[in-house]
Amino acid sequence: MKFRDLFLPKIARSDPKVRKEAVEAEINRELLKQVIEKDSHPEVREAAETRLQELGA
Repeated sequence: MKFRDLFLPKIARSDPKVRKEAVEAEINRELLKQVIEKDSHPEVREAAETRLQELGA
């Protein structure tokens, strides 16, 4: 974990595993859409797509 991660929400941290866990608990549809468009890690993007489908968006 990087020092700056201490000041970021989990969904914005450098570790893809932490971001994926945050995505799986997220309820904000717009934020999930941003993750799908912008996250660099394919597993995080896939988790965001799955979560968005679960929320019915």
